[in-house]
Amino acid sequence: MSEKLALFGGPPVRSGQYYPNKLGDEEKQIAVSVLESGILSGFAADANEQFYGGKYVKELESLFCQRFSCKYAVTFNSATSGLHGSMIAAGIGPGDEVIVPPYSMSATATAVLMCHAVPVFVDVEPDMFCINTDLIESFITTRTKAIIPVNLFGLPSDMDPILKIAEKHNLIVVEDNAQTPGAFYKGRLAGTIGCMGVFSLNRHKNIQCGEGGVVLTNDKYFAERLQLTRNHGEVVLFSMGRNDHADVVGYNYRLSELHAAVAIGQLKKLDEFNNVRVSLANHLTERLKEIPFMTSPKVRKDCTHVYYRYPMLYDRNKLGISRDTMVKALQSEGIHVSNYVAPIYMSPIYQKHKYSESDNFKRRFPEYNGTVNYSLGINPVVETLYKEKMIYTNICMPPNSKKEIDELLDALKKIELNLDALINNEKGLE
Repeated sequence: MSEKLALFGGPPVRSGQYYPNKLGDEEKQIAVSVLESGILSGFAADANEQFYGGKYVKELESLFCQRFSCKYAVTFNSATSGLHGSMIAAGIGPGDEVIVPPYSMSATATAVLMCHAVPVFVDVEPDMFCINTDLIESFITTRTKAIIPVNLFGLPSDMDPILKIAEKHNLIVVEDNAQTPGAFYKGRLAGTIGCMGVFSLNRHKNIQCGEGGVVLTNDKYFAERLQLTRNHGEVVLFSMGRNDHADVVGYNYRLSELHAAVAIGQLKKLDEFNNVRVSLANHLTERLKEIPFMTSPKVRKDCTHVYYRYPMLYDRNKLGISRDTMVKALQSEGIHVSNYVAPIYMSPIYQKHKYSESDNFKRRFPEYNGTVNYSLGINPVVETLYKEKMIYTNICMPPNSKKEIDELLDALKKIELNLDALINNEKGLE
């Protein structure tokens, strides 16, 4: 192993590409059968069976119900659409508040904005990164209507306290389970514990069909509203001669037959893929014991982790260089690592409307009469994670092997050997 860092002209630890999870022959065969049929979508906004989609959409929904022991599965063209549909199904509207964690993909909170409601950000756990359940109740007001816990990086949120709070305050719980399919929370499958659970089939998730989403629920009322939201429901209600759910304005959030067919093949491999992720993550956790400045992720008691991403905590006090310098050095060695996304409320749309009393905020939320603050500093734990501590990698996934894990360790040790050079040149790397 070269002692000269790639940052300063040395050869990198790794020079090859990382390859994403490959689609197999099963997915290719079923996709070809859809193409040969010529029916790329089975949906129509009519009061008949086509309202519920085509052959493969229905099969995918049935398989999700079987796999997750749920009564209803409603497919969408993305998890973002599914989150929006879930907010509509929950009856979220102008003037309402929805509690969300700030550490997630932006759509967790955007789904609330799309209903002209106000997301309220509650800080996360410092070691497991999901919403801190000890803080939730202090943010509940008479305007609070729902909670969206995010099962982050592959680990379920602490759902029992959340359900207890929701029952006490008559709140709807929608699990954002985009990153955690197949994980267990105290014997229950993540995404099936709340009133609704949203899954993602995006190209880089544990299973994927390019773009897609699924919402699971055991409640017929929510299932009907999800179906209406997905497929121009206002037209269908008229055709059906019904006026219940008349507050639902539908969208074209329909999943194509081609995407559904690929997702069928992927869903059948979920356990296989997750087993590889867990095995590689366990190997990385064991190897990280050799690295004093990196901490491996904690796993909640009586839960499983499916490692959509492998998050590590970096301690600069044990090494003397910043997290950002560490990330740059690892990336130069050919290792896939990154910081996770900024806390959602740092985005311009929230900073432009960060005070309830401002004219900007009142223009966006004219019906809102509460107080909310999106100023920097409102969630100190997540801001520290974002600015100083979090480093994550996606190498704990097929078709990677222990070789890729060991390369990460080689790179960390190489950086430790070259620490003086990094410290002396850190300002020039900023």
